[in-house]
Amino acid sequence: MFGILKIVDFMPVILPEPQYMFTSTFARLACMALFMLLLAACSGFRFSPPDPEEQSEKLAELMEKGGYAPASGLAIESSRDIWNHDRTELEVVMTAPTLPGRYPLIIYLPGLGEEAKAGHLWRETWAKAGYAVFSMQPLTIARALKDLPGMEGAPDGLDDEEPGLADPYSMEPPEDRGGGWLGEKRRRPSRTARNSEMHYLGHEYFSPDNLKNRMEQLFWAYRQLKARAGKGLPLFASVDFSKVVLAGYDLGAQTVTAALGENFETALPDSGELKPIAGLVLSPSVNLAMGNVRSRYQALNPPLLVITGTEDNDPYAISSGAVRTAVWEYAPAGGKYLLLLKEAGHRILAGSEMGGRFGRDEPDGFGGGSSGGGGRSGGPRGPGGMNGEPGAARRVRDPELGYKHVAAVFSASTAFLDAVVKNDEFARFWLDDKGNKWLGKAGSLRIR
Repeated sequence: MFGILKIVDFMPVILPEPQYMFTSTFARLACMALFMLLLAACSGFRFSPPDPEEQSEKLAELMEKGGYAPASGLAIESSRDIWNHDRTELEVVMTAPTLPGRYPLIIYLPGLGEEAKAGHLWRETWAKAGYAVFSMQPLTIARALKDLPGMEGAPDGLDDEEPGLADPYSMEPPEDRGGGWLGEKRRRPSRTARNSEMHYLGHEYFSPDNLKNRMEQLFWAYRQLKARAGKGLPLFASVDFSKVVLAGYDLGAQTVTAALGENFETALPDSGELKPIAGLVLSPSVNLAMGNVRSRYQALNPPLLVITGTEDNDPYAISSGAVRTAVWEYAPAGGKYLLLLKEAGHRILAGSEMGGRFGRDEPDGFGGGSSGGGGRSGGPRGPGGMNGEPGAARRVRDPELGYKHVAAVFSASTAFLDAVVKNDEFARFWLDDKGNKWLGKAGSLRIR
């Protein structure tokens, strides 16, 4: 392109006649307009991941090479509803096998800004393996991030790279440009202001007062579950309430550890009749500012699986990948498992994407690079580097790594559930002996 412009610049010298001078000027303007058009188009271009069918095939190939595959591959169905509790609307989704029977219950709690249908990859995998999976989320929490600058239209209330760019693979003009690619550019919200808002909201929703409300909602919803099962309602009637597991991601993971006994040095609601036999947390919250890390998890006695990544930095500047393992490290030994995924970020653990873009040479939306402590570098990556550090280089990643991370969560979580809930010896053998060999460089599976 630059070569063409240079040749055109010399045309008036070669062809000095007036008519050619006019043609030369017009050509220069046309080339410059075309050049700017190409620049604008390239700035909005994003590589598209493979379609869902191709991604499913890649996941299936990885699972067949040594991943944990449960004996069941059941057909499932789901129902959605809104329950009202104490002037709060709770969105609930129930997913269970269609085959008549009694199935252990998994209560799944999504993250901040996610709807009850979030985490569908994990929930559907568990349901197909023979579990009834109940997901709930207050609508206020599901909509908490919708009004943040640049979040409009972003999936699950969370954007991926820049404010105003909801789809990182879109080849359409960015929404913040008026009149097409060459239209007048509107002013974007300040990234600093947006991050500040995210930090404020995060600390508000992760506070003990908000946690108390979520725990009360959880215990109330559990009673409603039992009442509907007693009436023989479809899907609910198939639940085996003697085997209940609590699972959660992000904000939901904080609720899970609190219900299992994490010490927040404040009075929390009693679990009452909800007595989980195990817990499963994806990207658990560990706020170093609260202190008391070594003794905070001493009451987490049930079997527990902690899943995180070395780049699992949240956008609220509360926790980082370097500190989330504390839940596993300081909980009482016995039945404690840690799946630590190499280079996995916060977003992939949400269970909404099959991994097709997370192995690329780009951020996953929420941070990269490891941090030495919770909250100091947990914000989204800024332009030009990781976590907004100018000049920080992006690393080239294995394009298959994202798929391996998703397959690892499938395998480890289902094997953990089968081993603990169903007392499956093969699942226990996979966790103890096969898991690390299959994971290879994608991560590690540790046991205490």
